[in-house]
Amino acid sequence: MLRFFAFLFLLVIAIAGYAWYSAQSLPKWYSQKSSQQDQAAKALSQEIEKQGVSKFLGNKVEQILNGKVTFNEVEFNAIMLASLKSDEDGQKLLAVSDAVKAFINKDQLELSVIINLDKVEKINPKARKAIEKLDRIFPFLNDSRVAVTVYGTPIVRNGNLAIKDDFHIKVGAIPISNSSLRQLGAKVERANTTDLPLKYLSISKITLIDGQVELAVLPRF
Repeated sequence: MLRFFAFLFLLVIAIAGYAWYSAQSLPKWYSQKSSQQDQAAKALSQEIEKQGVSKFLGNKVEQILNGKVTFNEVEFNAIMLASLKSDEDGQKLLAVSDAVKAFINKDQLELSVIINLDKVEKINPKARKAIEKLDRIFPFLNDSRVAVTVYGTPIVRNGNLAIKDDFHIKVGAIPISNSSLRQLGAKVERANTTDLPLKYLSISKITLIDGQVELAVLPRF
């Protein structure tokens, strides 16, 4: 997961030099006061961290035993955050980010990450040159933060959550299509080796329905 976003982050440096203002834009969900849904997701995430994911999933044990479980957007964000915290690359992603949030759209997942350049530099001193270059390109970055959003079709790979390599992205307010990424030489196929194990769940199918994620699952111990 971290490698995938690191790839997208480096792409910012390569192609967005002409549009520093748009690239520095932060999404409304992050820059504005938290909504009730955001507060609910945060509270649920904290509850999961405190009591454990197993207890959270225990409330859905009947669904899981029947092989199909449904999460609304608040629940999905909570389980995704707990899963990132349990994943080695996920931990690194969280360590260099100020916020991570998923949105469930009609036919795709939207995953937005607020990357903090200061945190990147502290964790990886070798990133200093790249960050200095980014600062020259975008001289007025919003508090050293860059928003990278991935829009992708969710799929299952090896029992884990993944996305197709037909995704497109947005850096700040700059949209970049999949075809543009390919023309620029970006190796979008890296998405084919990136996935996220969901805590305690092995999935065989994922479906997006009315703002919810429906998963065909087996328990993972």
